[in-house]
Amino acid sequence: MPNFSPDTEHWWRERGEPRALATLLALALSLFPLVLLDLLNLHQAGRVALVLAWIASLLLMARLPGILRPEGRRTVVLAVVLLATLGVSLSLGFKTPAANAAEGLTFKSSPRISQDSFVAILQRAGSPAAADAANLYTIIVSYGLDPAVALAFFQHESSFCLAGACANNDLHNWGMLRRAIKAERSSGRVSGFARYYSWEDGVRDWCELILYRYVNRGLDTVEKAIPVYAPSSDNNVPSAYINTIRRVVASWSGRRFEPAPDLHSYTSSLDQALVSETFMSAGITYHPNWAFHTYMLEQARLGRPLGPPLDDSRVVTVSGQRYAVQVFAQDTLYTPLAEEEENTNWSDVRRLSDLLVNTTATPVATPEGE
Repeated sequence: MPNFSPDTEHWWRERGEPRALATLLALALSLFPLVLLDLLNLHQAGRVALVLAWIASLLLMARLPGILRPEGRRTVVLAVVLLATLGVSLSLGFKTPAANAAEGLTFKSSPRISQDSFVAILQRAGSPAAADAANLYTIIVSYGLDPAVALAFFQHESSFCLAGACANNDLHNWGMLRRAIKAERSSGRVSGFARYYSWEDGVRDWCELILYRYVNRGLDTVEKAIPVYAPSSDNNVPSAYINTIRRVVASWSGRRFEPAPDLHSYTSSLDQALVSETFMSAGITYHPNWAFHTYMLEQARLGRPLGPPLDDSRVVTVSGQRYAVQVFAQDTLYTPLAEEEENTNWSDVRRLSDLLVNTTATPVATPEGE
C-alpha cells in the first residue's frame, strides 16, 4: 500500500477496497446479460472482462509486499511476473481478431453471430424473410454451417430479397439458385430462378448445395467456393464477391476486416479492373453485362461520368409503371420494366438529369410493395 495515514489506510482496508472489488465484480457479472441482450458481442465482453481483471489484480497486488515481505527479492520477481502476464493478456484482449486471410472464411463453423443478431439484421432491413428468421437460423446451424456466412450470401445475392428477381417474383430463394436441389421444395422456375414454397425450403436447398456440392468436395471456404459458385465466365467478379462476404461477416461478428490475399488480380482490361474496384469500395459487385453498369462505363467514356454507385439497383412504381433504378453519385439511372420482366428492353437506360431537363415536374416514386 502507498504511505497513507493510519486512518486512511484503515478506511481503505475496511471499506474502500471491499467496495471497489464489489463494484468490479458487479460489472463483471453484468457482462453476460449484456451479451444476451446483444448490447455487446462476446469479443467485446472479453475485452471488458480483461480490463476489470487487470484493475482487480492491481488492487489485490497492493497487499502482496506485506504478505511476502519475508521472502525479500522473490517478492519483486513475483510481482514483475504477474504484471507481465496480465499485461500480455490485456494487450491480446484489446487486439481485434482479423478474419484470417490465409486460412479463408469457412462455411462450417460455430455461429459467428447470435440468433438475436441474425433476426435483428433481417428485421432492420425489412426483409420478407424476417418473420421466419429465428427458424431459418436454427435450420442453418443444424447443417453445421455458419449463419453469418449464409446471411452474407443472402444479402449479396438479392439484398435480403428486397431487389431483383427475388423481390419481384416472391421466390423465397436464399442463394438465387437457378434450379432446386430437391424438386419437391420448388414450384418451378420464374425469370430463370427456382421459386420455393417457403423460406425454410429455400434455406434448406441452399444449405444442402453448399454442404454437398462444395464443402464435401473440398471447397470448404468462401475463397475456394465462390469462383465456382459465381464464376467470372458468367460475368461475375469473384474477388469482389469474396471480399464483400468477408467484409460483412467481419462486421457482424466484431472482427477486423482483411481482404482475401492475392484476389485483386484481373485478366480483363485496366478500365474494367478499376471499375470493379470502384464498385467494391461501395460494397457492390460490378457486373460487366448488366445494363446500368455497361451504360455507366459508356457514359464515362463520353465525358458524362456518373460517379461511383451509392446502392444496388431496385424497383420503384410510378403511376402503375415499374422502373428499375440505380443511384450513382452524380446521377440516377432508370429503365422502364415490361409487364413480363423478361421482355424488358434493357438497352433503354435513361438518366434522371435528362428527365429533369425535359419535364417541369415528376410524380413521387413509391418503393415496390408500399
